[in-house]
Amino acid sequence: MTPEAGPLAGLRVVALEQAVAAPLCSRHLADLGADVVKIERPGRGDFARDYDTFVKGMASHFVWLNYGKRSVVLDLKAAEGKDKLLHLLEDADVFLSNLTPGAVERIVSSDELERLNPRLVTCQISGYGPSGPYRDRKAFDLLVQGEAGVTANTGSPGAAAKPGVSLADLGAGVYAATSILAALRARDISGRGEHVHVAMFDVLAEWMSPLLLAHREGGVDIAPAGTRHATITPYGPYVTADGVTLNIAVQNDRQWLLLCEVLELRTLAEDDRLAANSGRLARRSDVERAVADAVIEWPSFTLEQALDQVGVPWGRMNGTPDVANHPQLEAGERWRPVSLPGGETVSVLESPFRVGRYRDQVTPRVPGLGEHTEEALHDWSATRSGVNG
Repeated sequence: MTPEAGPLAGLRVVALEQAVAAPLCSRHLADLGADVVKIERPGRGDFARDYDTFVKGMASHFVWLNYGKRSVVLDLKAAEGKDKLLHLLEDADVFLSNLTPGAVERIVSSDELERLNPRLVTCQISGYGPSGPYRDRKAFDLLVQGEAGVTANTGSPGAAAKPGVSLADLGAGVYAATSILAALRARDISGRGEHVHVAMFDVLAEWMSPLLLAHREGGVDIAPAGTRHATITPYGPYVTADGVTLNIAVQNDRQWLLLCEVLELRTLAEDDRLAANSGRLARRSDVERAVADAVIEWPSFTLEQALDQVGVPWGRMNGTPDVANHPQLEAGERWRPVSLPGGETVSVLESPFRVGRYRDQVTPRVPGLGEHTEEALHDWSATRSGVNG
């Protein structure tokens, strides 16, 4: 593998996708070198194109999730459109979709795909999976977060809150990409494709496991803690003398004593009832009030230095403008140029993947609707080299 080629170079992905979950999955495959053809409907394409106009007239979600792909417009309600889709799938490695339940099967059945291309890895992302009473439900991020208990456990007691990012969509996209790579590895051994199904609900239920286990096995219903940690204290935001909010995260009893040393909370440090986290949690309001009263006396920079010196973890409570100009992103050269269909260039965060020496040197483009229809159909008619050669 050369630094330019990418570990998935030669892999062909057909993505019948929209919105967030599947587009994130396929964009990550493209990040790693795969040739991703994004199938869009005639007229408006992926409805995420119309979410907003914040990025020089384009939707921020669409720019983020779709650079580096090729856009092919097919009318899959017409026989010609289906024929072209089958033409692409005949020589593809991966077929990814996240349409409403049953939509893909109405276009092309799993048996038909098996006959067409036995090496094809298929991946479907849905809300609730292929079985069970919710299998036919349409699912969007907010709905699944609510069903899986995430929103109820994200806010404060009596005030549920949705996280600021689409956890169900994003989690499903990453699990789908991981599952596809595992299925491709299985194909290397067996010579045959595998079917992958990732349910957004299953992803969030997995991430809810500590709370679910506490209830199911321990009979404990852990209350949401807002910006604090549900089961660890002190672990959360505290305001300094100059109005800066610092998150201080005490993960163990030694760090508790070090924090007390910095804040000169000698009485708390010597209280045996607070020596373990379970004791601090039982007296949470007293502990957090004492820490807050001490932190408010410190200028942020001075406290940050003191915490660093003894090894107590901390971080700032940043807003979006702070993160957009974060020195860590600049130092890591994470911002990369991406071209828009009209020729303008914007800066987008590159993938967090770091695979060996690979780092894509090509400036990717956000595809215009149907921009690559003829090109992709022609390219995939040519003799193929690579993983299926």
